[in-house]
Parts: sequence; structure tokens; C-alpha cells
Amino acid sequence: MSVEPLKSALSIGNVDDTSLALPSGPHGRSGQQRVLEQVQTIRRSRSKKSSSSSSRSASMSLSPTSPPYDSIFSEALKSPTSPTNGFLFFSKSITQEKNAVVGSKKTASSTHLYSSGHAALGQTLNGRGVSDQRSAPPQRLPSNLSAHRASVNGTGRSHADGRVPADQVDGAKAPPESPVNGAPKTQAASGGAADITMKEAVEYLSHQDETYQHCGASYIQHNAFIDDKAKEEVLRLNGIHPLVALLRGSSPRVSQTASAALRNLSFRSDGNKERVHRSGGVTEAAALLRDADSAETQKQLTGLLWNLSSVDSLKPDLLKSALPVLMERVILPYTTGPDRTGSQDQDEVFFNATGCLRNLSSTKQSNRQALRKCPGLVDSLVAHVRERVDAGTPDDKSVENCVCTLHNLTFQLEAEAPALFSRIAALAQDANRGPPGKADAGPIGCFGPQSKPPGHERRFDFPVVEDPQPSGAGWLIHSKTMQSYLSVLETSQREETQEACCGALQNLTAQDSTVSSVMSHTIVQKLNGLRVICPLVKSEKVNIQKSAVALLGNLTKNPNLTNAIARKALPNLLDVLSAGTEKGNESDDTLAMACQTSNGLLMNQPEMGKRLLNNKLIDSLKDLSQIGYLPKSSKAAALLLRNMWSEKDLQSALKKQGMSKASFVNDITAAALKPT
Repeated sequence: MSVEPLKSALSIGNVDDTSLALPSGPHGRSGQQRVLEQVQTIRRSRSKKSSSSSSRSASMSLSPTSPPYDSIFSEALKSPTSPTNGFLFFSKSITQEKNAVVGSKKTASSTHLYSSGHAALGQTLNGRGVSDQRSAPPQRLPSNLSAHRASVNGTGRSHADGRVPADQVDGAKAPPESPVNGAPKTQAASGGAADITMKEAVEYLSHQDETYQHCGASYIQHNAFIDDKAKEEVLRLNGIHPLVALLRGSSPRVSQTASAALRNLSFRSDGNKERVHRSGGVTEAAALLRDADSAETQKQLTGLLWNLSSVDSLKPDLLKSALPVLMERVILPYTTGPDRTGSQDQDEVFFNATGCLRNLSSTKQSNRQALRKCPGLVDSLVAHVRERVDAGTPDDKSVENCVCTLHNLTFQLEAEAPALFSRIAALAQDANRGPPGKADAGPIGCFGPQSKPPGHERRFDFPVVEDPQPSGAGWLIHSKTMQSYLSVLETSQREETQEACCGALQNLTAQDSTVSSVMSHTIVQKLNGLRVICPLVKSEKVNIQKSAVALLGNLTKNPNLTNAIARKALPNLLDVLSAGTEKGNESDDTLAMACQTSNGLLMNQPEMGKRLLNNKLIDSLKDLSQIGYLPKSSKAAALLLRNMWSEKDLQSALKKQGMSKASFVNDITAAALKPT
């Protein structure tokens, strides 16, 4: 029986939706000043009209200087009672400001997705972002219960606006979308509703007057934030193409507002994302990002790119056009530049950019390969995680995106990037060949391939050959990176970040190979990782517990580590099984993997396991073996019971506690031996 693939992808939940991006004006002018100027401009233009401003023609023949509307948008004034993400409507006169409604920040549950796929126990990928994106593919772990260990096939996921890619992991959450600062819904109460329609707003976008363009883009930006139907209306009115055209306009203010409007329109709307792409939006956004000096504009553009990155069909163009610009203008300056402690706006830009990377790192091998080969990308992500760990801020929101991206890039790494392991493979080959006349010499070193029986392998010590100064994808397998994962696991409170770290370690240890044995040995022996991993087996967070149990299952595939793992992990694993489902733990995968991993450890270290056996554990396993709605767990528990009795040392200990054969050898345990 094979266990369902283990989802190691992370999901982002309850991410603050900074959603409507408000236009920002030149330095030194407050939101109120900008509004006053716009009001005065509009009034001056209106005074030039020969006809009354109230006579709006049905044909919409507008004066180039006098748009027929009475309300405009502006940033809320920053005061103790006015949220920084607020949005004010000034209607008719600026004196109505006191009656304007200040917008509040929304929170949206966003999730990240990894592209799907199977990975050996522990192989996983993740990604997320604040835009509607996807994260790397999650890794699954198909495991053969009778083999005393589970192997997980890794998969990558990418941030998605709530959906998992085609080759995704079961149960993976969709990644979040890029939020934009937004306005509130309740302008009507203060009489502040803009006196134009969406049709008029779309028509303003093609007006020669920048005031009209800005008004139309602002109206669309605001309404796309408060009402999903507005997104559909803009699409129906063909408003996306002119917004994309405004990205290359001469007015920085209009370009910024258009960026924010497109960001809101593309939030969780695949149709709008695809229309943005068909209108050249990826190319135009990348070009504007390359030249933009305004942090606010960069924030909206990276948020837009994050949203677009959740659609698989758009990823090739994003990798080609946007990735180089993201690296040049955001990732490298933020992680390696002179001002590595960025402002709040720069932090947001970096967060959006890493959310985009998280989505791009999923789904296809070609996407992951492109990111692994991108100069400076892996180095920057690893450096940021290590820097945040050293600073004691592992819960920085960008850390999650970085770790999820790294998680995805470790998916099927041994198969997709074999050159990274050439030194290990060469030394393993030499060690296994051995000197002439000593083919039967005992094993040396600390590990070796699993294909030969013990006593007929020569092993080498990987730390001797580890690159002291890795670069690029070499960081994905380096002990310093694995140490960062363990440090985040130990100190972070963010479940998604912890799950991504576990997933990356799972991916690196997922195969029945020398490479996975090397990675396992590094985690257990060099980094003392069991000190961090074992307590997570009893975590109350379901996904963390599942990932930790799966990771232990991967580590036990190295027979040279079973003693250390049994000593530190077996008590926690058996405690989980003793509790069974009584504490609400009804994760079929987790309980099945706990049975499977415990089975392997007890068979390899029976002396160590004898003192841990008791009636509560056996009764719990008997109950679990009879639970029909947990098919994998019931079969794994039955196999564990049967194998306990078949091991003479364990059988002796069980008999001393008054237990009988009937509890271990019966129709249920016999049925578990039959192939499915």
C-alpha cells in the first residue's frame, strides 16, 4: 500500500491585503495639497466652458481640460486616526474632507501553491506571495508500509490566486495574491461617490488630458478593490489595454495609478491576468520597473507581476522579461547593495518580488532550472534568510517567500541538476570500488549507497568534499543552508515558513541514493538536526507534524543513522501513536507515517524499543488497526503489530507485560500483509 503523496508545499493564509494602491504625488506635497490642486485645476477648466457643467452630453464629448466628474481620489492624511493605507474621497469641495470616509486595510486569506509532483519522503517545494500567485510544487511521499519507510516524491508549488497547478499536490492551498492599498466601500454615506460611470472611466483612459487619464485609472483602481464585479466590467469594456498603454505614458503619476489599477484588476482574476498579458502588460511593467525610481511605483509593479505569476501560461514570458529586471532592480540591490536595511516601502517591494519568484519556481522543471541558473538568485535568497535568522527576525514576511522558493528549487534536485552532486558521485564510486584485494573490507566512513549489503561498501565523509565557498545552486545542498532551515524551524512562529523548511529538507533526503544519505548524515550528525526536528513530531500544528514525521522517515533510510534517530525520535513517535485519535489527530498520512517509521526503527533497534512498549501503546494500535475511515493508518498499525510479535526480543518484552499473541496475530493483521 502506498501512502498518499505528502504535501510539503506551504500556503499563505490571512495575509494582509494591502490592496488598493493609492497614487502618490511628488515629494513634499500632502494628499490634501494634491487634491486641492486637482480640484482647482478642474474648476478652472470648468469655468472656461460656455455651457453649464451640469449638462452632461450623452455622447460623452469631453473638453480636454474639463472632465465631467465632481469627485477625485487622494491618499488619506497620515495622522494617528487615519490609517496609512486610507483612501479619501473629496466630493464637490475640499471642505467636505471632514465628512470623507477613511479606507481601512482588508485582510484576505491567500495561499501559496507549489507545483505538484511526487517527491521522496520530504521532497517538497513551496512558494507564496501577496499577489495572487502560486508557490512551488509540493512534494509527496508515496510510501510502502511493508518496507518500514516512506519515500516521498517532491513536487514544487507556486503561489497561485487560490489554485493549484496541474501537477500539484493534493490538498495544497492556493497561493496569495499581491495586495494593493485600497479604499473603503463606504463613501456613499458621506456623499463622496464619484459622479462618473465605469464606462466613462474607461473612456477617460484614452483621453489626451492627463487629468482625465488619472481620474479614470483612479476610479478603476478603487472600484476594482471594493467590488469584484468591477473587474468583470472593466474586462467587458476593454479597459485593460488602455491601462497597459498608460504604463509607458509621459506622466509618472498616471503610470503609477495605472499600475495600481492593473494590480487590483488582476487580483484573483485569471481572465484579467491573461488580458493584461495579451496587451503586452508583462513587457510594459518590466520596462517601467527598470526605469522607475519611485518606491510606490515599484511596489505596484512588483505586486502586479506577482499576481500575473500565478498563471502557468504567463510564466515563460515572466521568466524572460520580468526576472532579469526583478533581479537587477529589486533582489540584488536589496540583498547585496549598500543599503541592505531597506525602508518599509523597499521591504514591500522585495516581498512582492520574492512572491513572484515563489510562483515562478513551481510547476515545470524548466521554470526551476531557469531560476537555479539565474545569476545571484539562490545566493540572494539564502543570504536573506540567514541574515534574518542572525537578526532574530525569522518571521519577517519575506523569509517565507524566500524559503518557499528554495523549497521548490530543491524539488527533484538530484535528477534535475545532477552536476551539483558530481563530486559526491565520483567519491562514492571510488569508495565503493575500493583498493584491489579488499573487496570484502568492512565499511569505512559514515554512509554509503543502499544498493549493496552492509559490509560490502566503502564509504566516504562528505564534509571533506563540501565546497567551502558555494555559489548559485550550490547553496541548495550546502550545510550552511540546511543550518538556516533548522534555525528557522526552531525559532519561527509562522507555520508556512516552518513547513517550507521541513519540505526543503525532505526534498534533499527523499531518494534511496548516496546523495540523500549524504544529506541525511549532514542533518543528523553534522548539524545535530534531530534536536530541532524531533519535538516537531508532537506539534499541535497538523502540517508541521506531518512534515516532521515524513522527514524522519526519510532520514531513517540511512541505516547508519537509525541508532541516533531511534534514541531521540522513537519516544515521540510512539507517544503520537499511543495518543492515536483521542486528541483529534485524524491525519491518515501522519499516523500511517508514524507507524511506518516506528516500524523501521523498532526492527533495527529492538533493544532500544523494548523499554518503550506498554499496554496503552498496544491498545491504541489495536484500535487504530480497526478504524475503517483511516485506511492507510489502519493497515500501517496492523503491520506494526504483526512485526512486533515477529521480532523475538520485542515479543519477549511484550509477554512480560502480560500481552498475548492474539493482539498481534489475528485476521486484521493477517489481512494487512496481503498486497493491495
